[in-house]
Amino acid sequence: MSPVGGLRPFTAPGIRPPAPPVLGKQLSTEAAVTVPNLYAVVSAVAAGSGYSVLPRSLRQDYFAAGTLALLHDPDEPPLNTLFLVQRPGAEANPDVVRVRDALRHAAFTW
Repeated sequence: MSPVGGLRPFTAPGIRPPAPPVLGKQLSTEAAVTVPNLYAVVSAVAAGSGYSVLPRSLRQDYFAAGTLALLHDPDEPPLNTLFLVQRPGAEANPDVVRVRDALRHAAFTW
């Protein structure tokens, strides 16, 4: 993926580029800019500084406002496996159990 119209691809640490099956080809360039997190990525892209692959949860408000436009809609979106973990013994804290249970329930809608 080369720069488009002088725009640069953005990424954040720990974020993988989309797998070749999503775009139909292997990416040929590295990210031009790395910022601290996905909120900084979406802010930079919304400000017109580049382009990125963003999760639906971050981009939907920008789409609704017309601030961002969808460039590619794959038939099969990339899989991003997440693991919910906790420190051993944390289940003794009812607040931890409440948050864990809420996350488990909410994860089915992600």
